[in-house]
Amino acid sequence: MPDQLVTLPLTQALQHLTGPEQVHRLAMGHLPDLRGASRAIRADLGVLYRLALPTELGGSPGNLTIRYRTRAPVSGAVLVEAPDALAVGQRITARVVAEKRHEDERGRTITRFVGDEEAEDWAHALLLRHGLQAGDLKVSPRWTFGDARGPRGTKPTSFTLRDVTATLTTVEDASAYTRGIGRGKAYGYGLPLVL
Repeated sequence: MPDQLVTLPLTQALQHLTGPEQVHRLAMGHLPDLRGASRAIRADLGVLYRLALPTELGGSPGNLTIRYRTRAPVSGAVLVEAPDALAVGQRITARVVAEKRHEDERGRTITRFVGDEEAEDWAHALLLRHGLQAGDLKVSPRWTFGDARGPRGTKPTSFTLRDVTATLTTVEDASAYTRGIGRGKAYGYGLPLVL
């Protein structure tokens, strides 16, 4: 299944890069109009996507590039060759939400970022949960995207992110290629790219 690329001039796209919600709206704007039949179009159509700035993997000079992985037609997209699934020996990378969640004694969900000292073990466990074992694992430093405060009375949308790059040694579930890795898929995270 080929991936689909939409390229937008960076000057036009910058206004949409202020937070995860704006990125989501920009990316979903290229999907087919389901005329209200879906409240979760990304999940219902099985869409993964990833944004690339000009200097990032998959980026192009002066542009924002959105890579979609879906069978649904994407408005204004160009088809690019891509593997059909993940396989042993492939080197992959994915931008993932690097956060751990647990419930406290009151039943509230507590979220904390994955620290540097635990990042490699956490990344191995994340891949394993998706049926992937990997060698030569590299985990980028963490960074945060979004507004940690949010408008008064609303819950903010903010993520701590890391890029995970590894060579696959075992693939027990190849669906991670089309279903993604980790959380935050509605905001453009979790799409594995084969390098």
